[in-house]
Amino acid sequence: MPRSVRNSRGSFQPPSDQATYRDLLLFEERLKTNAARLRRRKGRYQVFLTNLVLVIIVLSSDFVLNTSFLSLPFKLILKHLPPTVVPPSLHENFVLHPYVTPGILLVAVTTLVLFYASGLYAEKIGYANRYVAS
Repeated sequence: MPRSVRNSRGSFQPPSDQATYRDLLLFEERLKTNAARLRRRKGRYQVFLTNLVLVIIVLSSDFVLNTSFLSLPFKLILKHLPPTVVPPSLHENFVLHPYVTPGILLVAVTTLVLFYASGLYAEKIGYANRYVAS
């Protein structure tokens, strides 16, 4: 087994044999696999963060501007239910409880604050940016 070689500057050079080459290939493959895993994880968390911000925007418009975006899915569900289950008069007069929108908005904003305050953003999205330049 050949020994390591030191050149004139005193820096280390590994032996140029088959085992060293195989180890370098395995190391490179592990780096590529980790980079791909971090990119996928970063993408999932970015989708989560984007959806959370969109939910906060919609809920804020419902709460502040008194729109009815949150009740639209419920009205669509009620529309497709048979009249024996839900009376037709409820289809037009359906209104959510006044505390539903502020409650969900509070949960969404709290989730966003905790996402940043707990360090999840730096750990899940920021680390992937430092590890692999996108």
